[in-house]
Amino acid sequence: MVISVRVCSGRTAFEVSTNIKIDLVKASCVLDPKISTKHILLLTYKGVDVSMYPSGRMLIKAKTREESIDIARKLLTDLGFVEI
Repeated sequence: MVISVRVCSGRTAFEVSTNIKIDLVKASCVLDPKISTKHILLLTYKGVDVSMYPSGRMLIKAKTREESIDIARKLLTDLGFVEI
């Protein structure tokens, strides 16, 4: 699993990119989203707002880069993706 992180253009979140495609319809059955479509999934995970996209991209409103990576890894693990 490849993860890269950068501050989003608005500087309000971290943009986390992965090489994993996510089926948001299936993900909505595992997670507890506020909004779920096949194009975007919005949820609060461990107190942090997250937007997920089918491309594997996530916008995570974490306080630090490290926290955003941790949340992304935990979300992907919850969805059944394991890091090798």
